Amino acid sequence: MKALLKLQHVKFTYPDGKEVLKNITLSIGFGEKIAIIGRNGSGKSTLFNLIVGLLKPKGGKVIFMDKSVEDKKSLMRLRRKVGFLFQDPEDQLFCPTLLEDVAFGPLNMG
Repeated sequence: MKALLKLQHVKFTYPDGKEVLKNITLSIGFGEKIAIIGRNGSGKSTLFNLIVGLLKPKGGKVIFMDKSVEDKKSLMRLRRKVGFLFQDPEDQLFCPTLLEDVAFGPLNMG
């Protein structure tokens, strides 16, 4: 099965030196459904923040549809296809109305 998303040897360390992800390799195929589970603080949110480009890996690669996500163009390509909701609604909603919040992404994509 062709991969939609791949992580190859991804590492991430926070500025305080805490290594959260180490050598993560993952492949998700088109139409495949997966679950990411783990204890609090195990790196699940960090992993998703890396996948959508909110954080940059300290090592390894994020590959979306056979293209490495490492520059602004490839990041925008990924963000046109992938949605992301924060686990805390306070972090997600920042416009005065729901309509403006929902319209924010498409308006900023052109």
